[in-house]
Amino acid sequence: MIRHLPWLALLLWVGCSKPSGSEVPTTRASAAEAEQDDTASAGKLKFKDADDRERFSLKPKDDGAKLVDGDNRELARLKWKGVSLKVSDPQDVPLAHVVGSAGGALTVRDGAQQQVLYTLARQGTGWRLNDSRGALLYTVSPDEDGARVQEASGVEVARVKVREGKVSLKDAGGRTLLATKSDVRADAVACLAFEKLDLPLRVALLHQLQTPPTAAAP
Repeated sequence: MIRHLPWLALLLWVGCSKPSGSEVPTTRASAAEAEQDDTASAGKLKFKDADDRERFSLKPKDDGAKLVDGDNRELARLKWKGVSLKVSDPQDVPLAHVVGSAGGALTVRDGAQQQVLYTLARQGTGWRLNDSRGALLYTVSPDEDGARVQEASGVEVARVKVREGKVSLKDAGGRTLLATKSDVRADAVACLAFEKLDLPLRVALLHQLQTPPTAAAP
């Protein structure tokens, strides 16, 4: 046992002789990666559920945005084409086009732009969503706390609450469905309550209201 002690002492000496600054590059690299992540997430619109779990996010891009789920899996792509917002699946297959008009109405057309699917138009200080036949689906009405969403029958299905820097979408019973701490319009968030539409279309309407066509990249 005694004759092995010099080897043990040598190993201990090598370990202790490691320069104290040798860990700095790793620390700096980690800080740089974190800074890049913060930069990439700037402007990100993130929605969580009542249990504080991320459900989906809208990540800004130079030509639009990308919709991802809580596990960062891509759900849809939103790309500006003038005043039109092209909605595509992760394989870039067109799903729909949301087109803005001079009067402020938004028309949702199919992927081939041959058929009108929905129209979101002004109704007083709020909005009304109609289907392809012109039948009323939902109305959005502003109130002192945010906005209310009603079905065609007049039954309230959701409410948007803006309070203390947080925007929450709640069901008719007051249960939180989604919430974000981003600075987003209440009537835009109300579009997420349009359950008769697929999520990419709801998010596209939100994005059009939050980022008007005139402010979008050509």
